[in-house]
Amino acid sequence: MVWAGAGVVLAAYGTPWSAIAAYSAYLSLGIMLPGVLLWRLLRGNEDGFAVDLAFGTGFGFALSILSYLPGRAIGIPYLPLAVPLLTIAAFTALKHLRPYWRSKRSPMPTWWAWSVAGAVALGLWVITRAGLQIEPIAFPDAAFQYSDMPYQLALAAELKHHLPGQIPFVTGQQLDYHWFLHAELAAANWQTGIELDVLLRRLMPVTAALVPILSVAALATRLARKSWAGPLAAWLLVTVTSFDVYGWGGRDLISQAAYSSAVLMYSPTHAFAVVLAFPVVYSIVCLLRRDPHRGTWLLLVIGLAALAGAKASFVPLLVVAVALAIAVRLVTERRLDRTSVGLGLAVLAALRFAQFVLFSAGSSGIAFGPGQAFRAMAGRVGFESRYSDHAAAAVVIGTTGATLLVSWSLAGLGMLGFARERKWKDPAAVFLAGFVLAGIAAAALLRHPGFSQLYFLRAAFPFAIAASAWGLTLLLSGPRLRQIGPRLLLALAGGMVLAQVVAYLTPRRPRSGQGVLAVSFQVIWPWAAVLLVAGLAALVLSRTAERTAALGLGILIVLGAAAVNVPKTMVTTLTDQVCVAGPDRPECRQTRRQVPTGGAEAARYIRDHSAVGDKLATNSHCTPVYADRTCDARNFWLAAYSERRVLVEGWAYTPTAQGRRNADAAINGPFWNQPLLQLNDSAFKRPSKRVLDQLWNQYGVRWLVFDTNLDWPPGELEGLAEHRYSLGAVAVYALTAPTEDAATPGVRRSSSSPR
Repeated sequence: MVWAGAGVVLAAYGTPWSAIAAYSAYLSLGIMLPGVLLWRLLRGNEDGFAVDLAFGTGFGFALSILSYLPGRAIGIPYLPLAVPLLTIAAFTALKHLRPYWRSKRSPMPTWWAWSVAGAVALGLWVITRAGLQIEPIAFPDAAFQYSDMPYQLALAAELKHHLPGQIPFVTGQQLDYHWFLHAELAAANWQTGIELDVLLRRLMPVTAALVPILSVAALATRLARKSWAGPLAAWLLVTVTSFDVYGWGGRDLISQAAYSSAVLMYSPTHAFAVVLAFPVVYSIVCLLRRDPHRGTWLLLVIGLAALAGAKASFVPLLVVAVALAIAVRLVTERRLDRTSVGLGLAVLAALRFAQFVLFSAGSSGIAFGPGQAFRAMAGRVGFESRYSDHAAAAVVIGTTGATLLVSWSLAGLGMLGFARERKWKDPAAVFLAGFVLAGIAAAALLRHPGFSQLYFLRAAFPFAIAASAWGLTLLLSGPRLRQIGPRLLLALAGGMVLAQVVAYLTPRRPRSGQGVLAVSFQVIWPWAAVLLVAGLAALVLSRTAERTAALGLGILIVLGAAAVNVPKTMVTTLTDQVCVAGPDRPECRQTRRQVPTGGAEAARYIRDHSAVGDKLATNSHCTPVYADRTCDARNFWLAAYSERRVLVEGWAYTPTAQGRRNADAAINGPFWNQPLLQLNDSAFKRPSKRVLDQLWNQYGVRWLVFDTNLDWPPGELEGLAEHRYSLGAVAVYALTAPTEDAATPGVRRSSSSPR
């Protein structure tokens, strides 16, 4: 029923019904069904339908990616179809496999299913308001899309046609990035015929938003072995956010680690990796608990292989968490068993594979730099941008750092329940605690020009929620569910009301001229007041008949207070406007043009009339906001919509650019190969037969694409190239093959020509 509602929402925001139907068939028959059947086979069919469906879906995506890669490499992009076809055939024909069509475990209670479905429906609302509504897909509105979307689309187009891939918008740059999502988009495009743009900005975000809510419910239920832990985790996942009653920084605070945010849309690699991470984490938990099913090892290896290439922030956290679990087991049991050694080797192998094979031993700009997020956030919570006095600067960083650390830690607050029943000896509890602590430490100690170290924190968030729900079942273990349910809801509601009261009493922003200590007090007191009230409530309850549940109810008050941003965000996004007039309209969500007028149509014309190996050249290097004095090199629209490689388009987000120390240089810095850029631009400003023949022979360029807002096609181009298409501000010219006497000696001429 939720997916049917998702179909209606998708259609309302520009997704063709044919694409919704095709993707639904692909997701159910090509991903979920084989994933669930194979998950049951390898796990012994004992986990239950909810676990099978949630983690089997992630496993199905892993199989799709890992079968597409060799298929694309050998020229058979339809190879992933073999997975569902062979799986369904085997489980239908072989008698001993037929029982796996049904789960052996009793189904979850009806109230469990409906309450989790309610949380998933809220997740659909979140992705709609934080993504679909403010991210247009039809042109001309889509010309004002989020700046990273053309980049993601360009990588998907690259993996659709090439493997191994490279950066498609600058020649000679390696694809040192977590690109497995883009391979999955390419695989889905081959099998369904759905446009990559629709998959990237409509169908995959909805999938990646909804599946983890079911996954966190399934994981919490299996961890706690209590059914009510699942719905609690599902609702906490979609409501708990980073604590910010101030509202000074708007909806897009860099401190935000919450699940319910625009990250679901604007970091598709992270959102997709969460889907893949749940079956990996569950497999590790099962192995740490000495699970007898040997197939779990195969699930882990396949899951790790896919996760390592899906997002760089997950595997390092797994390494730290497994190492901590091994260390605690070694101390408490004074032995090191084969399972621990195997887990350690598996996660280390995945880390080395990701670092040296996928990322070429590069860091993508991540480096050791404690407190970068603290310094960046200081100005947004009310401090002045600079303090010359060292003591004042220390107070500013300390205050901001404490605020962020408290905010980041809230999702895992329920893990205080591990102190009860000596759960610190449970390797699964230690593993989850290590995973969460590693995410917080990475966010605090690392730096990146674009603050990408915060994705370590976001990676830990869903698992902190699952662990919190488990810990709360330990703290609330005395009363029965019928008794504790109303009190649980009352505590959460009380926290939400408390947050609104504190927000009302908090000034919009500290007044100018206030001293550092005064501003520090204004920053600290709101969250300190919430923690104090929750602590007092727990203390009072501990002296009544509720003493066994006192700490748990106090924690739920804090978690309720941390949900204050959800209603704000979902209500305020209702007023967002799609910006089509630009370039500077503050009432619009996307104010900057990313695609010149007619650009997408011209690029798709090239896609439909060129060979896959044809390369393009363009004069469009900076985002098409023509009044800017600086060059924002996040310009990828031509590679994205043409599905072809470009000699030099934009150059941000490349390994060379990301190696620069600060965000401004990484995005606005000059191109490093000026002779190549000059050769490229001379074809648009001063074209000659020599220049065009050099582009043809040396670089394989077959098309010239003009943004006429920058340069009109010069008269010298007549007779040198063929005008093929014009729309809006974009003109397309096809180069002609050089004559034999003009060919560069020693360079083989390509016979490729426009179709």
